[in-house]
Amino acid sequence: MADKEKGGKTGNKASDLHRDGAGEADDITRYQEILARESSSLVFAALAEAYRKRNMLDQAIAVCKRGLHHHPGFVSGRVALARAYVGKGETERAVKELERVILTAPDNLIAQGLLLNIYEDKHDWDNLEKTVHRILSLDPQDEKAKRSWQKLRARAGSGADPASMENRSGEIVTQTLAEIYASQGYNDKAFEMYRQLCLREPENPNLHERLADLKQRIVPRSPRAKTKENAKALSAH
Repeated sequence: MADKEKGGKTGNKASDLHRDGAGEADDITRYQEILARESSSLVFAALAEAYRKRNMLDQAIAVCKRGLHHHPGFVSGRVALARAYVGKGETERAVKELERVILTAPDNLIAQGLLLNIYEDKHDWDNLEKTVHRILSLDPQDEKAKRSWQKLRARAGSGADPASMENRSGEIVTQTLAEIYASQGYNDKAFEMYRQLCLREPENPNLHERLADLKQRIVPRSPRAKTKENAKALSAH
């Protein structure tokens, strides 16, 4: 009897897949009917997701674009459009949509997580690090972001002892000193100090939030320009 009950709960995989496919098709029909009655319905996002799950990516993109014409600020619609773009391999368009989401809803972890996956796949290390700290500022326990941060540290060759609070120039690394550098426009220097502080307190969301903010401010410069800036910063202290 126990085996029979167990088997009944598990069911036949082929039948389960068939039912899942039929369920998605039913959802598509239901959402289409709602949109036919009310073209401005927010259900377009759910319809786009149903299309995407059946690999109907062009239809998903088209319905999102129509829906966002009526509701340009609808976050779930933007996320659905970004997912469809990712499915088609159009990651640049996906990034644009996700960044728009984050501008209006910076605490949207779904959008942040999609960006993290894109940047990691593209080996876009700068944007990946910024996104990692954005996520960890919202959820210090996010496993995917924590793993990505470990990869970034390994790539940078960061073998420093997290308990060590002295950097290579002999300065004591403190949040106060980091903020002094930031106030003087030395964002690279401030960022490196906050990075060391994060090694000591990896689950402090405030440190990750500040790191994400500083990473956003850093403008890529030539190695020579960065050397001059660091020399100027050291001479000021």
